[in-house]
Amino acid sequence: MPDQKIHVLGQEEFVLTFGLLGIDGTIIEKSEEFLKKFDTLIKDSSIGMIIIFMDLSDEIIDFILEFKISNKSPFIFFIPNIFQPDVEHRDIFFNKIFESIEKIIT
Repeated sequence: MPDQKIHVLGQEEFVLTFGLLGIDGTIIEKSEEFLKKFDTLIKDSSIGMIIIFMDLSDEIIDFILEFKISNKSPFIFFIPNIFQPDVEHRDIFFNKIFESIEKIIT
């Protein structure tokens, strides 16, 4: 299997920090930009992991979650904004999965 790369999408500070480690990234400022870049990256077979660090709308988060459920590769890792209050209760993917399970069992 060929070597695969990691690509970071998100806020400038985060992308630049990973860049210091030699990891490629794209600074994203708007949701529309995110979807275009994300679509390009998931079609690139050399990308093995996408790390996301930015605030996204619920619709985009639902799209990413659906992609994660339906696809093995690339691996998608979403990091919540650690600078917001109550961050330990804001794991968006966990909350979405919990809501889905709650709907099924009730």
